[in-house]
Amino acid sequence: MDGTRGAAQVERSANQAACLLFLADTDGAQTVGVISAGTGLSRPTVHAVLDDLLEAGLVVSTEPSTVGPGRPARAFRFAREAGLVAGVDLGPRGARAVICDLSGRRLAYTELKRDRRAEVAMIQRAINAAADAGSIDVGRLRAVGVALPGVIETSGHLRASLALPELVGLPVAETVSQDLGCPVAIDNDIKLAALAEQRAGAGRGYSDVVYLQIGRRLSVSIVLNGVIRQGRHRLAGELGAQRGMRWTRNAQRGQLKWTSHPTSEAVLTAAAGGDPDAQAEVEDFCEQIAGRIATVLLVVDPEVVVVRGGLPQDTGALLRPLAAAVEKELVFPERPPFVASALGREAVVLGAVGNAFDQFSSGIYGVHDYPSPWTQLTHDVERTSK
Repeated sequence: MDGTRGAAQVERSANQAACLLFLADTDGAQTVGVISAGTGLSRPTVHAVLDDLLEAGLVVSTEPSTVGPGRPARAFRFAREAGLVAGVDLGPRGARAVICDLSGRRLAYTELKRDRRAEVAMIQRAINAAADAGSIDVGRLRAVGVALPGVIETSGHLRASLALPELVGLPVAETVSQDLGCPVAIDNDIKLAALAEQRAGAGRGYSDVVYLQIGRRLSVSIVLNGVIRQGRHRLAGELGAQRGMRWTRNAQRGQLKWTSHPTSEAVLTAAAGGDPDAQAEVEDFCEQIAGRIATVLLVVDPEVVVVRGGLPQDTGALLRPLAAAVEKELVFPERPPFVASALGREAVVLGAVGNAFDQFSSGIYGVHDYPSPWTQLTHDVERTSK
C-alpha cells in the first residue's frame, strides 16, 4: 500500500511539474484543452493538477471568455509573480544583486559600490536596493543565493578569503537567512560562474566544463557531470592555495601584474587593437600559465574550457595564444575547445540565483523535481555589460 501511494505521489508531482512548466513557457493564459494537448496529459488529469496548483497559489484562473457560442472556457496562467528568488555577488569592490520571479524572469538588477569595510549586511542592502529600483516587495522572497570569493564551508561560513578577510569565520548564510526570513544558499563566486556557464552559457550542452577567469587574479573552477566539483575539503580548483605557486613571474600574492597596461581588460583590448607590446605580453602570459592549465586538463579531461578575460570583442586576443600555448604542453592530440564566456561579468550573480533555485526548488514551488529556470535566468543578460 505504501509503495502504491508513493508511486502515485511521484506521478502526481511529475504531472504538476509538467503543467507548471508548460504554463511557465507561455505568456498568456491557457485552457485545459490547450494544456492537455501541450503536456500529453488527459483532461481529467489536467483538471486535478490545476486544482492543486490553484490551491498552492502557483496558477491563477482568468475570467471565462464570453466570445463565441457555447459554455465559455476557463483559462489558467502561471502565477510567476507569487514569489521571488534573489542572487547576490558580494566582492571586494561591491555587490551585484538580481531579483527574479518564479519563472526566472529578471525583475530588478543593481550594482552597489563598496564604500566602507565589507559587511554581511551589504547582501541585504543590495537586495533592498534592487527591490526599491523595481518597486518590489522583498516579503515575497522565497530563497536567496549568495556568491563570495573564498572557501565556503557547507555550513555557510566563509572559511578563508584573501578578498574579504573581514568576513572569514562569520555565519553568513545563517545571518542573511534570519534577516530576510528565507533559506540562503552560499558558494564560491568562481564556482557559481562556472555553473552558470555550464547550465546556460558557453558551456551549455556539455556536462564536464573547466572555467577559467583571468582578471585581477587567475581562477579555475570545474563542473563535472553537471555538478560543481567541490572536493572533500571544498578546495577543488583552488590552485592559488599551493605554497610557492605563482601563475606568472610577476604575480604578487595571487594578483596578476601587467606592464603594457594597468589591467587585464586593458591589455586584451590593446592586444585586440593591434598593440604589439600588449600582444607580446598576452603571448608571454599564456606561455607561463599553459603548463598549469594543461595539468588541469589532463586531470579532468573536460569537454570544453570556458574562458573569461575581458570584453567579448577582445576575447580572441586571449583564446588563440592560450590554446596554442596549451597545445604545446600536451602529447595527445585530443584536447577540448577554448571558448569565450557567454555571460561575462554577470556569470557570478546569475550562478548565485540559479544555485538558489537548484537548492530550494521544492520549497520555492511546492512541487517536487521542478526544473530550475536557467535558460530564462540568462535570457536577460545585458550583452554590453560583459
